[in-house]
Amino acid sequence: MKKEIKVYGCKCERCEHKWITRSEEIPIVCPKCKSPYWNKPKTKFNKDDRK
Repeated sequence: MKKEIKVYGCKCERCEHKWITRSEEIPIVCPKCKSPYWNKPKTKFNKDDRK
């Protein structure tokens, strides 16, 4: 008997860690750096723009 297993690849935008998840749900945090913003790219913040 054969069963089909779906796996999903994820990549952290913060630490570049790649991992495989079996769930269709989006992971809450990166398993390596624990960042909840793993799927959002880093943005440059300029202190002079806060005026």
